[in-house]
Amino acid sequence: MEYDRYCDLTMRGGTTSGVVYPLAVASLARHYEFKQIGGASAGAIAAGFTAAAERGRATGGFEKLAGLIDWFTSGTGAERWRMAQLFQPAEKTRALYRIVVASMQKRSTTGRSAITCLFFALLGAVGWRAKAVLALMAALWLGGPVLWSAWLAPSSYAGWLAALVVVLALACLALALWPLRSSLPWPAWIFAAVPLVLGLAFSRHHATAAVVLLVWLVLSLAAVSALIVTYGYAVQRFLKNNARSIHFGLVPGTGDFTPSWLDRLAGVPKSTGVPPLADWIADQLDALAGTSQALTFGDLGDINLVLMTTDVSEGRPYRLPFKEEWQYCEECLGHVLPSRVVEQLNGAVTAVKCPLHEHMPLRALPPRDRLPVVLAVRMSLSFPGLVAAVPLCRDGRVHWFSDGGITSNFPIHFFDTLLPRWPTFGLSLQSYPNGDTREVWLPEQDASSSGTPYASLDSMPRFLVSILNTFLDWRDTTQSALPGYRGRIAHVRQADDEGGSNLFMPPATIRRLALRGQRAGELLRERFEQRHNTDRYRWIRLRMALREYQELGEQAADREALYDQLLARFEIPAELHDWFRTPPADGDPFRDEIEVALDHVGRLKDDGPFDGVPPVDPDLRLTPPE
Repeated sequence: MEYDRYCDLTMRGGTTSGVVYPLAVASLARHYEFKQIGGASAGAIAAGFTAAAERGRATGGFEKLAGLIDWFTSGTGAERWRMAQLFQPAEKTRALYRIVVASMQKRSTTGRSAITCLFFALLGAVGWRAKAVLALMAALWLGGPVLWSAWLAPSSYAGWLAALVVVLALACLALALWPLRSSLPWPAWIFAAVPLVLGLAFSRHHATAAVVLLVWLVLSLAAVSALIVTYGYAVQRFLKNNARSIHFGLVPGTGDFTPSWLDRLAGVPKSTGVPPLADWIADQLDALAGTSQALTFGDLGDINLVLMTTDVSEGRPYRLPFKEEWQYCEECLGHVLPSRVVEQLNGAVTAVKCPLHEHMPLRALPPRDRLPVVLAVRMSLSFPGLVAAVPLCRDGRVHWFSDGGITSNFPIHFFDTLLPRWPTFGLSLQSYPNGDTREVWLPEQDASSSGTPYASLDSMPRFLVSILNTFLDWRDTTQSALPGYRGRIAHVRQADDEGGSNLFMPPATIRRLALRGQRAGELLRERFEQRHNTDRYRWIRLRMALREYQELGEQAADREALYDQLLARFEIPAELHDWFRTPPADGDPFRDEIEVALDHVGRLKDDGPFDGVPPVDPDLRLTPPE
C-alpha cells in the first residue's frame, strides 16, 4: 500500500537541542516520504529544514541535512563554538548579551571562568558614574576590615563585651554563610575571603577579630546590594527606553556583529565567519531545497509545512503560514530577517503607515505561495528575552509574535485525524528519569504502562521549573501519552549540560546528542516499516475513534427531542444569514436533514462494534482554530 511509505513528522522545541533532529530525520527519510511536517521554536527550524530537504531529495537534500552535524562538530579553536556564534547581538544589546554569555562559561567546556568573564561583562555594562560608585564600594569592602583592625579597634575590651561580640559574630557567620555553603564555587569563596584575611592579620585581640568578621559580613552584604541595585536600575532603565526598539530580545537574528576586545574578555567567542541566526537559516533552507532565491511555501509543492507561533499581543497561538491577511513594515522586518528576504517579499504598498515607523508605509504580506519559509521559522523561534520578537500589523495595530513554544512546544496535534492514513511521528526531548539510563525511549503502542514522564522534586528550583514546564507543556504531555500517540513518539533524553540553553556545547556533546537522535529515527523506522505494526497503530486509532462515536451517539439519542424542538421554532437572526450560501427565509433550511442525521447518529449508542474500546477515554470536543 502506498500509504505505508508516507509519514508526517512533528518536532519539539528546545533551543540548542535542535541538533538532535538532522540525523533522526535522515534516518526516517531512508524509508518514508514526508507529507506534513510541523514544529515549534527550535523544532520549527528542524521542520523547515526537513521540508526543504524533502523538496531537494533528488539533489541530496537529506545528505546535506545530515552534514550540518559535521559542520557543528568539525571545527577547532574558535570554530568549536559555531553554535554560540549563530547568536549575535545588536549594537544596543551588546552589553547585556555579554552578561548572558559570561554566565554560561565553564572551565570544563570553554576553559574560561564564569567569575572572571562576569567581572569584565559587568564592568562594561554601566556608565562611568555607576563605575565610580562601584569602585568606591569595592574599596570600602576591601579596606574596611583592615581599617578597623589596624587603626580603629580599641586595644582592650570589657570581658562581657568581648564575649558578646564573639558570640554575635559566630552566630551571624553561621546564619549568613551556611545557606551558601554549596552554591558558590571555591574561587568565589577565596576571592570573598581576601578582605577578611587581611583584617584578621592585623587583629590584636579575639574581640577585634570578631568585629572584623562582623564588618566583613556587613560590607559584603552592602557590596552585593550595591551591585544588585546598580545593575538592576541600569537594566530597568535600558529596557524602559529600548525594549520595543530591540524587539524585546537581545539577538535580532541578522545584522553585522564583530566581537570587540571587551566582548572577548567576557567570553564571546572569536568570529569565524558564522552568519547571524536568521541569515544562516535562510541560507541552509535554500541550500537544502536547491533554490536560488529564498525558499517559499509555494516551492514546497505538496509538502505541507506548518509551524506554531504565539501572538503575545492577542494572547493566542497561530499556525503558519497564515490564513488571515497581515501587513508588514520593511524596517521592522529588516531588524529580524536578512535584507534579501525582506526585498523578496515585495508586498503591495498600502495607505497605512507603520505605527512604529511613521515614515514607512505598511505592505501586504504575500499569500502562502510567495511567503518565504524563513519568515515563518523566524516567527516561531523568537525565544523570549533572547531572540527578538517579530512584529506584523493588522487593523493599524502592531502584533508581536514570539516563540511558538509558549503555547505549544510540541504540536503533535497538528496533523491529527480520527482515522489517519499514515503515522504522524513525533521527536521529543526529556530529561533522564530517576534510575532510567536509556538515552532514547520509544513507548509501546498500547496503554500497558504510563506514557507520561516523571521527575522527582528534591529542591525549590526544580519545583519552580516543573511548575513552568507544566504550565507550558501539560496539553502536549497528556496527548503524547494516549494510545495511538505514545507508540509513535520517540523521546531523546538529555542531561542538564546538554541541549536547552547551553550555547557552548563542545563538539563531542553535539555529536552525542545527534547520534541519540539518529537512534530515535531508527527505532521509529524499524517499528513502522513492519506492516503489522503500522496496522496495529491504525487499529488502535480506529478503536479510539469508535469510542468517541459511541459517546456522540449517546448524546444524540439523549438530546434528539431537544434539538428537534429547537429546529422547529428557531428563527435564524439576520446577522447569521451569511453562514448560508442562500439566506434562509423560514428557520433552518436543512432541519429535516439534520433530524435524520441526529436519528442515525443516535443509533450508535448501543454496543456491538464498541466492545473492545481502549481503557483510556479522551475528549472529543470543538476547539478554536490556531
